[in-house]
Amino acid sequence: MFKIVSTGMYLPKNLVTNEDMYKKFGDDPLRKVFERIGHGARYYSDKEESSATLAINAGRQALENSNLKPEDIDLLIISTDTPSQLSPATAAQVGHELGIKSAGAFDVNCACAGFVTAVDMAAKYLNGKEYKNAMVIGTYAMSKHLDHDDGNTSILFGDGAGAFIMSYCLEKGKSASTLKSDGSYWDFMGIYGGGTMMPVDEKVLLERTHKVKVPKKFPATLNSEEWPPLIEKTLAKLALKPKDVDAYVFTQIRKPTIVEVMEKFNIPMEKTHTIMEKWGYTGSACVPMAFHDMAAQGKVKRGDRVLLCASGGGYSMACMTFRY
Repeated sequence: MFKIVSTGMYLPKNLVTNEDMYKKFGDDPLRKVFERIGHGARYYSDKEESSATLAINAGRQALENSNLKPEDIDLLIISTDTPSQLSPATAAQVGHELGIKSAGAFDVNCACAGFVTAVDMAAKYLNGKEYKNAMVIGTYAMSKHLDHDDGNTSILFGDGAGAFIMSYCLEKGKSASTLKSDGSYWDFMGIYGGGTMMPVDEKVLLERTHKVKVPKKFPATLNSEEWPPLIEKTLAKLALKPKDVDAYVFTQIRKPTIVEVMEKFNIPMEKTHTIMEKWGYTGSACVPMAFHDMAAQGKVKRGDRVLLCASGGGYSMACMTFRY
C-alpha cells in the first residue's frame, strides 16, 4: 500500500511547432494527420542534454514538492527506452546527481509501458521498513534517435520526463495492476542498431538503423481493443467497475484512441487528460507528465481513484489503479 507524495516534470527548451513541421514536410496531408491524432507541438533536448539530465530535473522538482530529502529515498527506478548509455544504468547518474546515495537504483525498459510497470514494481517493494520511499521517473529523449528527414516518425515524438515519489501508507487502501505483452510485435517499431544484434558499424550508420524505425505497421485498433479488457481485469481485482474511477491517464500517442475508450465505458472526457497537443508523444514520460499536469489543473485531487493505462512497442501493456 502506498501514496503518491509528490510529482514533478521537466521539458527541454527547444519548441518545435506544427508550423515548423509544415514548413519542412508540407501542409498536406500532415495537417490532417495532426488534426486526427491531436499532436500540436513537441520539445527537443539540447545537444548537451540526455535522458538522465531530463530525469534529474523532474526528480528534483518532485523532491522540492515533497517534505523528503534525497537521503530519504530508498529506491530509485528509471523507466526509459532511450537510456543515456547502454551501460551503466541511467539510474546511476540520476541518483548521484540528486544526492540519492544508498538507495537501490535500476532501469526498466518495456518501452512506453515502462513507467506504469515501474510504479507497480515500486509499490511491491514498499513495506514501511527497508523500503519506505521510492522515486520513479519516466524519461524520454527520443529526439536523439530521430531521423529528422523522416516525415513519418519525426513528427510525433517529443522529449521530457515525469516523476512520482511514492511512500508506504496503510491509509490509502489497496491498489491493483495487470501487465501484458505480446512479443510477436518486437520488430514492428524500435531502435534496432546500436545493440548487440546490430553493433554500430558503417552499415548501421549508412542504413540509419540507429534511428527510430517502423518496419511494420501496428494494427490501428490495437490499443482501443486491448485497453478496455485490461482496465476491466485490473479493476475487477478490487471489485470495481470503470465508472468507479475518478481519473484516467493513458499513453498519449493518439487522442482518438483515448476518446474511443472513454466512450466505450460511457465516461466523460473530463475524467481524463491529454498533453499531446502541447508536448507531443513523450513515450515512457507521458503518463507521469499527464498526471502531473492533470493534478496541477485540479482535475485530480486527493482521495480520487486513479487508473493508469500504458502501452509500448514490443508490445508491452501495463495498467494500475490506486487512491491518490
